[in-house]
Amino acid sequence: MSFEKSKCNFIKKTKLRDEQIMLDSVISGTGSGDIKKIVWINAYPQVDTTEALTREISVSGKAVIEIVFLDEEDKICSAESALPFLTKFLNDNVKPSTKININAAMSDINFDERNAKISAVINFSIDITNVDEIELLNGGDENICLKEDEIISQNLVKDDCITFNEELKFAINESFDKILSVNSDVVVKDTDCRNNFFVVQGEIITKIFYVVCGEIDQICFVTSTESFKREIETPALSDKARVEVDAVIKKENLKYETNNDENTCNIIVNAPITLCFNVYDEINVPCATDLYSLRNNLDIVTGSFEKTNIISPLYLESRVEGSISLGDNEPRIDKMLGFSKGNSKITNQYIKDGEFVLEGIVGVDIMYLNDELQKINCVRKEIPFVVYEKTDAPKDFSICSRIVLSDVEVIARRGRELFIDAKIKANIRFFGNEKGTAITDAIMGEPLPIKEEAIEIYFAKAGDNLWEIAKELRTQPDVIIEQNPDFVSPLLENKNIMIYHQKNTNPTSAILGKKTFDY
Repeated sequence: MSFEKSKCNFIKKTKLRDEQIMLDSVISGTGSGDIKKIVWINAYPQVDTTEALTREISVSGKAVIEIVFLDEEDKICSAESALPFLTKFLNDNVKPSTKININAAMSDINFDERNAKISAVINFSIDITNVDEIELLNGGDENICLKEDEIISQNLVKDDCITFNEELKFAINESFDKILSVNSDVVVKDTDCRNNFFVVQGEIITKIFYVVCGEIDQICFVTSTESFKREIETPALSDKARVEVDAVIKKENLKYETNNDENTCNIIVNAPITLCFNVYDEINVPCATDLYSLRNNLDIVTGSFEKTNIISPLYLESRVEGSISLGDNEPRIDKMLGFSKGNSKITNQYIKDGEFVLEGIVGVDIMYLNDELQKINCVRKEIPFVVYEKTDAPKDFSICSRIVLSDVEVIARRGRELFIDAKIKANIRFFGNEKGTAITDAIMGEPLPIKEEAIEIYFAKAGDNLWEIAKELRTQPDVIIEQNPDFVSPLLENKNIMIYHQKNTNPTSAILGKKTFDY
């Protein structure tokens, strides 16, 4: 007696707990005496390398820190520094073959003006993918009756990263002193699987800050939102595939050049976008759900497995707006002088009643003039937001989100009230794990007794099906149908099943050949 087996791979994704690291550094290229007041700080954390070891993830990268400040003469200046990091995160599910996805975001940042020292907290959202192999029993010899089904599984068929350059053009139609900052964010809006390739579409949000000189310097900006589209070849891709894409623009690789044309300054920005993607395709794995032998007793061996279900990502856009007042110790606003690009932070996300709920905070740094004190002031204001979006994802699914801000505006009202308006754009991935069991082996036991009788009558009850009856009688389902032509499965009423045994000592003489059954 022999059995046919096959090996099957199941992917298992796990969202690890969020991790944080703290960085401290003195900003380079600026002496402590140069900085009179910090206007704002922008931080761009980026992961450069990841390595999976046994129960450990090694991560290296840097946080590009950009500060805008007033010098001793109240001139607006900027400086940039990179804070490198190398850290490790421990988790028992990590092994050398583990695939790692990390989203790094700035959680908090502070600046000591006296010592020009930056303290930054980076938050890491991590999910990992493992591939588990299980051996399934899915066939046997002519003495085995097999009931078969299929397990639907999503396999990782390709993971890779590509980098391409997008050229963006800007024109500043006013006289200005210098460019303070150029920054770009990117968000994936849609992925579409086709035959042998998939399409990624998204947006690049770019903002250029510059200084307009006058009696009092002001910070102005130009901004643009440009679409991008890329086709990525993936051989043998089916229309049931799922693609996870993470897009980043590393601040240190962002380059720009300027040229003046009469009264216009033309700026060309080269933004290198890195797309890292995982492609999961759906396969149907045949496996035995029940079996019995015509000659021997069998001990069935089962094994457990866990597999991940991945659904299509969700893209959402939403406006965030709110009013906030200055504190009693903060001078009134007589003239707005500029505000930062803003930043966003996720504080909570979950699924409830068929809706995805995203909670967070938008923060903006604001520079303004108070006439009475003839003093430039800088304040940071934050407004909370909650976004709701319909989703088919079950409430127990894991959530991985990346959000960016665009179209930030700040308006001062009545000298003490600030109205903040912004748009958030987010790409959200969902996945959940499902446990199951499958037959992995069968052990041959004692031989079955030889049936000497010529006719066997089985008293079947209404509701019994063909497989259950055949297994009880230790005969093939085809034999029951051949010898009981009016048999209907499942039975509508009680019925006597007649089985005619041939007069020989071979208990399988009535076998019609090896088959599998779906009953």
